[in-house]
Amino acid sequence: MIAALNDLSVLVADVSNAYLNAPCLEKIWFTAGKEFGSCAGTKIVLVRALYGLKTSGAAWRAHISGNMRELGFEPSDADPDVWMRVATKLDGFKYYEDVLIYVDDILALGEHPEKVVISLRP
Repeated sequence: MIAALNDLSVLVADVSNAYLNAPCLEKIWFTAGKEFGSCAGTKIVLVRALYGLKTSGAAWRAHISGNMRELGFEPSDADPDVWMRVATKLDGFKYYEDVLIYVDDILALGEHPEKVVISLRP
């Protein structure tokens, strides 16, 4: 309804392998298994959040939040997963660009929401 009333476009996106885009919040060490070939038995440090780790969700949230802030978005007071920034259309009309994020799903509203989604790519 917000998009229709303000003549804005809507774009829906899904972040593939979202957790793998986020750096780990802590150091996780493990020993490489036989599937690592000649590196089997060596100590390895995990640098990216993996699905199944208890902290991966928090790591992804911190990562995407940092990216949104870099783009000039601020979370709303009512819901920290709703991000807003002031924008101006070519005709001078001021409005809020909105981005709603639920885990790895994104809903963007704006004159050119594809620009926001593209700028979130790693």
